[in-house]
Amino acid sequence: MLSMKDDGTLKKEICTIAAIIYEKGFVVATDGNVSARTADNCILITPSGQRAVTVEDIVKLDLDGTILGCKQNPSSEYRMHIEVYRRRTDVQGIIHTHPPYATAFAVAGIPLEPIIAEAVFANGKIPITPYATPSTEEVPKSISELIKNHGALLLAHHGLLTVGKDLLDALNRTERVEFLAHVSFLAKMLGNAVPLSPERIEKLMKLQK
Repeated sequence: MLSMKDDGTLKKEICTIAAIIYEKGFVVATDGNVSARTADNCILITPSGQRAVTVEDIVKLDLDGTILGCKQNPSSEYRMHIEVYRRRTDVQGIIHTHPPYATAFAVAGIPLEPIIAEAVFANGKIPITPYATPSTEEVPKSISELIKNHGALLLAHHGLLTVGKDLLDALNRTERVEFLAHVSFLAKMLGNAVPLSPERIEKLMKLQK
């Protein structure tokens, strides 16, 4: 499904989301990247190495990675975004961040279990991808299979990748993953993070349907 929004609207949304993830502490300095699928099945993505992003800075690429009429360089993780859009025709927005608690789980090699009911509805279990050197062809390869069945992935020793039906959906998912990671961390500090039983998860899934 292609976006019904024009490029100008999507560029403004990308700038808004980029500002929000910085303000929330999900990224620092020039880290992170945001993209959206366009009506002509291309992508708009934040530029490389830039902290404050304006509409004029957003880079347009086709799904082969060719830059379309822009002097800026795209985020170095553009290959990862392209891989998601190729694998998931339902995805219209992607956010890559380094939120502290979720990233800590990614560094520790611990997948996030759905220990609270809302996490079951939003994401289910959040797996960790194999390690891949950032900004290389290793990254799209590391997510290629897992992204087919998950809306959020912990990138080993790297950060968090979330996708959505639009950018707001991807942002909500980012916030929920970081909240789950925070609660999971606190529960572990208290001595135990008890996962929901398969029966309870199944009941929640039926309720969602």
